[in-house]
Amino acid sequence: MLFKQWNNFTEPRHHLDAPIDERDELDSLKIEPFPQVSLAKSIDFSDFKRLIIVGKTLEPLFPRNLVARREVSGFKITWHTEINESQKFREDFQSEEIAGSMRAEHTLELPIESFGQDSLILCIHENFLRVSPIVWNILGFEIAKYCSGLELLVLGTADTIQEIKSLGLPAYDANLPTLIPPEFITSFTASILTQLIVLKVPFQALIAPSEGPSGFEKLRLTTMDQLIDLCWPLSQTHARDDYAKACHRHWKLNGTAMGAQAGLYV
Repeated sequence: MLFKQWNNFTEPRHHLDAPIDERDELDSLKIEPFPQVSLAKSIDFSDFKRLIIVGKTLEPLFPRNLVARREVSGFKITWHTEINESQKFREDFQSEEIAGSMRAEHTLELPIESFGQDSLILCIHENFLRVSPIVWNILGFEIAKYCSGLELLVLGTADTIQEIKSLGLPAYDANLPTLIPPEFITSFTASILTQLIVLKVPFQALIAPSEGPSGFEKLRLTTMDQLIDLCWPLSQTHARDDYAKACHRHWKLNGTAMGAQAGLYV
């Protein structure tokens, strides 16, 4: 039996422009330069019709061995942080503290893959312990800028809902309910949808109920089956049974199926 901490972590809105490291200078929300986002390889987005953006939890909806994904480019994000270091020395029962700082550079690469005749997929592997929220905010802005001419579908998760919800600009007509207050979404899904709405870029989104912290969510079996029915036409595969079996197998291998790693949340 594993004892796990429940997802109580919620990022305050005023931290969107602040580095993840703790600082003594509390008078500024932007001490370091903004993260830089670039394309790893030149790509002509006009050659494609659709971009699907998924989190790690929902990546099994597009199994590599079934949809034949092939890397064509990628987003490269670089940002800097200043790490405060302190060392204590004890001599003759007197304590002396020596403090210093070290500047660190971080790089995150997210591949853009093609599948089918005209579709792209971008998988976001989140880790709220290592990546600052501002990174996802800037990446969302760049995706909205580069891919505004494509049909955009965002597949995300949230632990504040009990059933699959739909969002869109204009409204996504999928016979699914939309978010109703106090329901809300967080993490990268919130970042990309916010940027798309602010820049008035048309999109469609499906938000699935999940449990667990951002980047480590788990899904119920009933939710998986609903998502399989909704995403099967997008996979551009002919045999629905083969597609469903591949999705379930990858969900279990990915550790994102409820019950794959049984535990008690405290």
